Amino acid sequence: MNIHIRTGMEEKSMQDENRHLHRAGMWVLAFIFMVMMPLHAEAKKVYSPIVEEGEIEFEYHLDYTFDNDPAKDGSSRHQFELEYGVTDRWQTAIYGVFRNKPAQQFRYEEIKWENIYQLFGEGERWLDAGLYMEYIVPQASLNRPDAIEFKLLLEKDVGSLIHTANLNFKKELGVGASRNTTIGYAWRSKWQWREKMAPAVEIYGALGELGNTRSLSRQSHQIGPVFLGRLPGGFKYELGYLFGLTSNSDDGQLKLIVAYEF
Repeated sequence: MNIHIRTGMEEKSMQDENRHLHRAGMWVLAFIFMVMMPLHAEAKKVYSPIVEEGEIEFEYHLDYTFDNDPAKDGSSRHQFELEYGVTDRWQTAIYGVFRNKPAQQFRYEEIKWENIYQLFGEGERWLDAGLYMEYIVPQASLNRPDAIEFKLLLEKDVGSLIHTANLNFKKELGVGASRNTTIGYAWRSKWQWREKMAPAVEIYGALGELGNTRSLSRQSHQIGPVFLGRLPGGFKYELGYLFGLTSNSDDGQLKLIVAYEF
């Protein structure tokens, strides 16, 4: 009788171990897959699929480039965003984008309308998931077509870590639009250390057009440490530095997001 009980316990332990190994393997495969995907030069932010109903938030985003190329060194992108959690599943936002390039004045570049739809309740499934849609209208003098961007948002808690992945597809629309679709990703692994400061690692990259990927030397990949936190008074922040991994990447890029919840 005792031998039978021990055998059953051992079998259950082996099943649990196999299940953990299976899940770990899935995350490793997902990580490899995501690292091989691209991202066009967009604001450096990883989006969670989790939506908070009734939340009103103002955000300021800054991406500042450091590079040996004088044409890129000192370039910056500024975004001002106002978002609202309409329901417990739908969040919408509108924001303006401004850019400052070397030897050029600070100027308005485009306006965007963003929407996030949370597919199911937080924690209901093994993996939290959501859909993101963004419509982009460039400043008229730039003579650029409108664009639409879709993202698949995925998030999973694993112990004290939160892994978040965004898979992006972007397509130009209207007169002068390219017929091609670009595809990209953003990835973050965050350690829930302190509410005021949680360290993380973020990865971004770019392969080019869907079905017509570039050689590695022409791809853009960045990785770096980021710190996130909530401060008293409704403030949140993200601060990090991304290092370029290929010759076509910016040598370095500072990212800063400051948010205020009303």
